[in-house]
Amino acid sequence: MLASCLNSDCELLSKEARNRECLLIFEVLPSLYSYKLDAKGKHLITKEDCVCSDADRWWGQYKDYLEKGDTIIKRKGELVFYIHKKDTILQFNWECKGKIYK
Repeated sequence: MLASCLNSDCELLSKEARNRECLLIFEVLPSLYSYKLDAKGKHLITKEDCVCSDADRWWGQYKDYLEKGDTIIKRKGELVFYIHKKDTILQFNWECKGKIYK
């Protein structure tokens, strides 16, 4: 997606971000060389193997916070990305052009 390099339509991009979902118990670290987050682990509810991949760079900017066993939660319809750790919950809001979208 080239939206980050062009004059972005924040409303359109926020709708796309809302449509993504990731409910994952994190197991495998993503590539250090990728801008995206391709998180591998077990689905939070079904416990089946799954991969959560973001189409843009939103989730990827938080991969340094992830450790094996953390839970990633991004619910469809929301613009908040959570990382649940053993004793802490990290919350990251979706932003575009300096504005936080809810």
